[in-house]
Amino acid sequence: MSETLPLPGTVKAERRCPYDPPENHRRLRDAGELGKLELPGGLVMWFLTKHDDIRAMLADSRFSGARVPFPAMSPEIPAGFFFSMDPPDHTRYRRTLTAEFSVRGARELTGRIERLADQHLDAMEAMGTSADLVAAYANPVPAMVISEILGVPYTYHQKFDHEVRTLRETGGDDQAVGAMATAWWDEMRGFVRAKRVEPADDVISRLLHGEVEGGALTDEEVVGIAMTIIFAGHEPVENLIGLGMLALFEDREKLARLRENPDLLDDAVEEFLRYFPVNNFGTVRTATEDAVINGHPIAQGEMVAGLVSTANRDPERFADPDRLALDRPHTSHLAFGHGVHQCLGQQLARVELKVLLQRLLARFPGLRLAVAPEEIRYRENTSFYGVHELPVTWAAE
Repeated sequence: MSETLPLPGTVKAERRCPYDPPENHRRLRDAGELGKLELPGGLVMWFLTKHDDIRAMLADSRFSGARVPFPAMSPEIPAGFFFSMDPPDHTRYRRTLTAEFSVRGARELTGRIERLADQHLDAMEAMGTSADLVAAYANPVPAMVISEILGVPYTYHQKFDHEVRTLRETGGDDQAVGAMATAWWDEMRGFVRAKRVEPADDVISRLLHGEVEGGALTDEEVVGIAMTIIFAGHEPVENLIGLGMLALFEDREKLARLRENPDLLDDAVEEFLRYFPVNNFGTVRTATEDAVINGHPIAQGEMVAGLVSTANRDPERFADPDRLALDRPHTSHLAFGHGVHQCLGQQLARVELKVLLQRLLARFPGLRLAVAPEEIRYRENTSFYGVHELPVTWAAE
């Protein structure tokens, strides 16, 4: 028997605590069942909750990332928008970004990330003795990193971010989403055309003027690649900083340990990725032919969502999974997915999380929550779960 689930992110989820996956997802996982949802038009979506089931599905070429309905898109996938493509097109476009998003490329960006982090911490300190950590630090730094890598104005990323959040939180219809996406694409075309004439030291210019595997890229392909990076965005990093710092404020022993032992940061980042349920919706694929998962038949054309946050707490995979253990050995969590569509920006996200945590803890040793934990508002009806704001305070030097 399968349990009928609401679409993740559409209703306030019942959680044991704010850092846990939704309870109905946990119940499905513990029962070894698949959840089911019938979408408008008769489309069926299945929900996977167990680590091994999701990993197997993401490694199975019968489940396509290119055939998932995307309301902001026309039926035809835009050129270069490889988020919604399968190999070989997905592979070709993804390889054009190896220089910036490989382990080496991400590490080479460390200095730039440190500079942006320090600038925002300076601004926080200049405010006095209190700030909203999300608005002042966790949101703008990773967004500026993406803007600088691409070579687009931060104001464009700001506007994009604001409009996406507004649509998610107000439930904008497909027509409104489509109109806004068209405007985003048009504005990005303007940036790309300008860099075709006057290149700079950024990804867009390199894609337009450098040697690219498979031959030169058109303007439209570069627009699509840039929009893939913008859509993938900075929200997971922002929300992990927000949720992670909130949890540390509530456990001062862990906070002190992390501050006093910077060598723990690499393990702590992996544990943040595993522990906090940032991915509110899951990783969605469509079956291109009939398949079976954990004994359940999935028909051709049906959609499958892997509920990653629940799988990352699977007791069959992780010891004491509901405990935040900053020194937990690196584990094969699914925060970045698995298989050919595994998150391109995962190495950059790791570097950002490490730098942002390290710089923040070093700059403000007395940092603490400025309100009672129960006053914190959570992002429930969005793709990425997190906090709306995180008021913090510190003593003046």
